[in-house]
Amino acid sequence: MAHRLNENSAAIFSPSVARIAASTARDWSYVDAWLASKSPAWKNSLPSFERNQDTLKALLALVSLNEAADDQRRLLARVDATALQALSAHDKAESGITANGTTLTKGHLLDAIEHSLPKDGVNALDVLTAVASEAATASADPDHLGSLMLRLQGTVYGAEQTAARVDAFDRQIQREAEAAEELLHTLQSESYKPPSDLAKQNLDVQRRIKTVSAQLPDLHDRVTALGASIATPYMAIGDVIELEQRYQALLFHVRDLSEQIAALSQE
Repeated sequence: MAHRLNENSAAIFSPSVARIAASTARDWSYVDAWLASKSPAWKNSLPSFERNQDTLKALLALVSLNEAADDQRRLLARVDATALQALSAHDKAESGITANGTTLTKGHLLDAIEHSLPKDGVNALDVLTAVASEAATASADPDHLGSLMLRLQGTVYGAEQTAARVDAFDRQIQREAEAAEELLHTLQSESYKPPSDLAKQNLDVQRRIKTVSAQLPDLHDRVTALGASIATPYMAIGDVIELEQRYQALLFHVRDLSEQIAALSQE
């Protein structure tokens, strides 16, 4: 019992608990006053079993929403009153005379409407004017401005995509240029330079080609003569075999010389 008494005393005399209790009491007082202002049936307090944190939170949210709606209604009422005044002023402007007896112009009407706008209305009008000015259009219709903004956004996106493609193309050109420069350095290196005795080698090859070319007619004549001798009647089998071997050897020699000439020509 003593322990519980100490806990209750700490709860009662704790500053934080006291502040929370006072804040809760103020909230309930505010809610009770609001309920009483809305309906005489709520003049009596809520039952004690409904006075909990969940009920208080729901009622505070309801009060906040109701006050916001009241503000909107008051704003609409001000706009209606301003419009009514503008219409009345317009009717008077048709006669050319205001209530003070002065001439009423279109500028006076616009100034009166602008001064009658609330802060949010003035800000909205400024934003609408700025957007119309940036879009270079005289129409302040929101749908028209929205379509202009969409087209502008599409143009910006297309420009960004084009810039990205140009950048990729530029990087590809840079890579190709670097590869071409590296190939040029490789071709200009010592391994690709012709030997210093290239002229002498060329003369030797030309000399060998002329020598082999000079031997070809004689070899053809020898092959022809050998073929004619093979066709001679009354030859022994051994003679025929010997002549055929000599003929094959000459053919191999001619083929070898032809291959050498072709190789030298390619060099």
